Amino acid sequence: MNQRVTVVAPASSANLGAGYDVFALALRRPTDTLTLQRAESGITLLMEGDQMDTTPRRNVVVGVTRAIMGGEGIRAGVTLRLRKGVPVGAGLGSSAASSAAAAVGMNALFDLGLDTKRLIQYAGVGERLSSGTAHYDNVAAAIVGGFVIVAGSEGFVGMKAPRRLALCLATPRVRLPPRKTEFARSLLPKHLPLAEVVDAVTSASMMVRGFSTGNLQDIGEAMLGGFVDHKRAVMIPGFEGVRKSAVRAGAFGACISGAGPTVLAAATKGKARAVLRAMLRGFQEAGVQSQGFVTGVGDGCRVIERV
Repeated sequence: MNQRVTVVAPASSANLGAGYDVFALALRRPTDTLTLQRAESGITLLMEGDQMDTTPRRNVVVGVTRAIMGGEGIRAGVTLRLRKGVPVGAGLGSSAASSAAAAVGMNALFDLGLDTKRLIQYAGVGERLSSGTAHYDNVAAAIVGGFVIVAGSEGFVGMKAPRRLALCLATPRVRLPPRKTEFARSLLPKHLPLAEVVDAVTSASMMVRGFSTGNLQDIGEAMLGGFVDHKRAVMIPGFEGVRKSAVRAGAFGACISGAGPTVLAAATKGKARAVLRAMLRGFQEAGVQSQGFVTGVGDGCRVIERV
């Protein structure tokens, strides 16, 4: 019987242009690390690093843990120690990484034998607490790894990414509303003209083809389509200029990562550093400070310790 387990969960980038609430990509870094230890009763949370909401009724780790304890009839308690590596509010799936870690960690600690679909459903509880909506794209990517296509809470398709694919991420220092994801969702229309629907479907189809065939050009061009980024660009000063700078420097395409404000560009490993520098210059030209890094597509959440 396990007394303590430690789990690592990756950051992720959702939407990828046209795949709103459907597409997501796990990132090799940054990551969250969660240690779970059996206790006599209750849930205790200890945190290190970038701070998320620690209010018990709103904290995603506590929320997912509580949901699993109730849903699976667990009577023991648990102490949770979360080391946040994924920055909060950057559009890198911070709440999803912590939620996924809690689901996978509880499954391992108590030998529950939950399948991937059930883990994703439980992790969605954390997304509901964080954003008001139980969307499953980020949590699916964090649990499964690679590129995922989700169908709500009922299923997903996972694909491996081309080995040549490098991901360039630039995060501007901009002031955003406290409930940033909810605000970003409020910018999107309830109804779309037919032409925009066709454009989104076309771009989404190209994205799937790109990952299924390993064609980076298709992946990048698909990032440029869809309606989501056009509506959310008002949140990110200089966004269009940064995207154009990335493409001029050799990126295949660029898009808003999740609800932003991070901008994600797809490139080859050989051009990734030049693309990132161009993105940071693009923000600088818009009068915005930014920071960034280059990474690749990551694996899913994994258990790194069992005691």
